[in-house]
Order: sequence, then structure tokens, then C-alpha cells
Amino acid sequence: MVYFGRDNRLHEVLQTHLPYYRALGDSYQKDFRKRTSNFIRSIDFRGGNNFRIGFEHVAAVSGAFIQISFGIDNYLLIDFEVITIYPEAYKSTRTQMYHKGDVNPGGAIAISWKDFILGYETNKDNLNVGLHEMAHAWFFSISSQRFDESDNLYDLLSKYIYLSELEVVKIRHHIKSIFRKYASENVYEFFAVSIEYFFEDAVEFKKELPNLYRHLCLLLNQDPAEGIPRGININEYFNNKNLYGILPKSEKIIYSPEDLKVTTIHHQSKKGALFIIMGFLNLYIVGLINLDSEMSVLLFFSLFVLFFFIYKQFYPNEKITVSENFLIFESKSWFSKDLFALHFDNVLTVDYDDMKSLFLMKYIDDKQIKKKVLTVKSKFNTRVDFRKVLVENKLTIKKNGTRMPRLKSKNRWRR
Repeated sequence: MVYFGRDNRLHEVLQTHLPYYRALGDSYQKDFRKRTSNFIRSIDFRGGNNFRIGFEHVAAVSGAFIQISFGIDNYLLIDFEVITIYPEAYKSTRTQMYHKGDVNPGGAIAISWKDFILGYETNKDNLNVGLHEMAHAWFFSISSQRFDESDNLYDLLSKYIYLSELEVVKIRHHIKSIFRKYASENVYEFFAVSIEYFFEDAVEFKKELPNLYRHLCLLLNQDPAEGIPRGININEYFNNKNLYGILPKSEKIIYSPEDLKVTTIHHQSKKGALFIIMGFLNLYIVGLINLDSEMSVLLFFSLFVLFFFIYKQFYPNEKITVSENFLIFESKSWFSKDLFALHFDNVLTVDYDDMKSLFLMKYIDDKQIKKKVLTVKSKFNTRVDFRKVLVENKLTIKKNGTRMPRLKSKNRWRR
């Protein structure tokens, strides 16, 4: 591989400081440098406490973030403008304490160069201030874009945080965990600590907490334990447990209200369009046939019934029931009956909007992440009971697009 000018200097810096970069093949290294260069241009770097920073400091710190986001398309930080690099641990004006690193959700990151270097020199202690602080920044960056439906990052993060809360409780109660105690401060610290373990002790992480590990692989779209820097096969991490057409007789139904029926949102929009088309088409047909008024009215309603019959055949309402392991969507038309059973393990998030009676479900099915937008036709109390059932079955709940936390946090963002 031949390098030119600044690209050569960037390669030298990354090769020196980042073991992750050294392990990549030539084509991945080239893309890593491209992403790092774009990251450098997107952020204002400053030296703290009169520290004179150079290209080495800027490139190495930028590479730490690209290491985390290397597997995904949206790899830059959103809403962060400044990274301040200090020569060593510094006194924060906000807390009046000495920090190795700090992230302000308002758009600023601070990091100690001495501790940054130490984090990468000792690659097996699961302490890496560069990865830790960049993980915090990425967490807040994803959260700030939670209403952006162009990708699934916020839903994947919400699912991971939901699962991690159980591990946080374990650590708080002094139950053995591979993570250090600091991870139990709150879910924000847990996420940052788990990123450190993900890259520095991936094999042990995967062995001890396989469910958490596979969800973090899905979020980052990489698997360091298997040496995959980008592009995991979803089916290898999540077995397709969803069922079509029939439910095992051994599966016990635990919730089946008669009035809990839904219409998928695209069916609902098609319904309105179809009725408008029916009206115009009926008027056109009746206008072509020169009949008296009574026959015209009879023909109009006959055609209307025919179109309604067609609609009910192709766009039936669905009834929802809940079994021990599945969310079951059952639709019946006059000539057919369809059943889709969505396994709880394959559900990422369930977002609800009471004002519009909408439920948005993100789930894994057939090698990809899909979504199902539902308009719920039921009484308010039924919708409330349905949400309770979802919570009892440990599904990740969002309200109006925002994750609903289960744990109270202690201190945030401080290392």
C-alpha cells in the first residue's frame, strides 16, 4: 500500500496508537483513514491548560471515535462541536474535581492525553478513556436524533440499554459481573464501560453475557470477538423464532381481549385512497350507463359493496393476542386466515402514542430489521392493559419516540 502526504502521516499515527487499526486489512484501513479525516474536519480541536496539540493528538483521538462507529453508515458525531485535549487529568470548572475525561451533552468533549495514551498502551485492562468518553458522546448523539427514522440506531440503543439495566442492578447488589463497579453508576456509564470491554475483552464479554454482547454487535454492526470489523450477519446472532401460519398447541395464550384489533398504518392510508377511487369510479360508470335514477342508485351501491368486499379481502383488520413467548397478529378475510407470531426475543422496541392510538414496533425478521405501525381500535383501558402486558414480558417500551427508563441514575457523564 502506497501512502501520500497527510494520508501517510495519518496512517503512522493510527498505526502507532490504535491496535484496532493495526489489525485491519488494507481496504478497511483506507476507509478508516477516510472516516478519520472527515471526523477531524467536522470538529474543532483545542488544547486545554495551554497544551499545544498537533496532528498526532487530533488524529489519535478522532480514531478512537471511528473505532466505535466503523461498522455503521452514520459515523460522525451529531451536535458536538469541540474536543479539548488536556496534557493530563484536569480540574473541571463544572464539578471542581479532577477528571481524566468528560462529556457535556451540550456539545463538548474533554480528554486527558496522558490517560488516552495509557488506555491504548494497556489493551487488556478494560480501561480506555478514549473509548469511554467517545462512547458517551455517541450515546448522546444517537439520543438527540431519536425522531430520525432514517436508521434504527436509537431503537437498537434503547434495546441494549433496557437489557443492560438488569446487569446494573446485579452490580449494585454485589452480584458477580465481568464489569467493574463503576458501570453500575447509571446506564450511561454502563454503556461507556461496556464499549471498553467490547473492544478490549470481547471474547470474555461474549462468553459471560452473550445476549448483551449480540445486541451490542447489532448496534455497532461489528464483532471483535470474531474479527469482524463491519457487516455482521443478523441471522447468525438472532435465530428467526417468528412463526407464520400456525402456532404450536403447547403455546399458552395469556392475554386475548376481544376488542384489541389493529390496522397497519399503510393499510389505513390505502383504505382512504381506495374509498375515494371507488366513489369517482362509481360515478363514472353510472354516468356512462343511461339509467333512470333508481337503477343508478342501485348500481352505485352494488359497486360500492363490491369494492368494499375487495378491500376486506386484501386489507383485513388484525386481532392481537399475547402468548407466553409471542405477540400474535391474526387477520381473517372471507376466504383466508393469516397468522404472524412475533417472538419476544426478536422485538427491539414498542413505541406508543396515546393521542393517536398508534403503536410502532421495530423487530428482527428474515435477516433484517422491520417495523410495523399499528392503529389500535380498542378502548383506552384495553390499550393500557396491553402496554402492561408488554412491560411484564420485558419488551423495550418507548413513549412518543423516547425510551422509558426503569432505573434512576446517580451521577452522569463523569469519569
